[in-house]
Amino acid sequence: MKNILIILFFILFSIINSYAACDDPLGDGVDYSFCQFSEEQDLSRAYAPNSNLSFISFIKVNLDKSILMNTNLSNGNFAEASFFRANLYEANLEGGNFEKSNFTSANLTRVNFKGSSLIEANFKDSNLFGSDFTGSNITNASFEGANLNNSTWIDGSKCSLGSIGECKK
Repeated sequence: MKNILIILFFILFSIINSYAACDDPLGDGVDYSFCQFSEEQDLSRAYAPNSNLSFISFIKVNLDKSILMNTNLSNGNFAEASFFRANLYEANLEGGNFEKSNFTSANLTRVNFKGSSLIEANFKDSNLFGSDFTGSNITNASFEGANLNNSTWIDGSKCSLGSIGECKK
């Protein structure tokens, strides 16, 4: 009987700990993968570099002026999110939903957007140097004043130097 109680304790302890990350505060290296959050949260100025935010739902979240360098946001739902002046240097946004999201003046250097939905996204004045848009849907996205130098465009071609506001091949 004592052995059964010990085994049950360890099983319950491991189940509880497997979901604890969703309640952890944002910080360097946090793992929120597969967590679901309420809409319209204000997480402006969040500090979460090197974190795993893959497969999560953050609809209409405010991540303005946040530091999310080298963070994995792949396959997440960030529809209508705001990343105004956020730093997403070398972040992975592959396969995510960023429809109607605001990336105005954001640092998106070498960001992976492969296969992402960027319909009506706003990249005004953002730095997209070396980013990869292969297979992304950029219908009605705005790149006014954005630096697209050395980026890989939706068809796999490279944008040449001087690609400001549009991909010049």
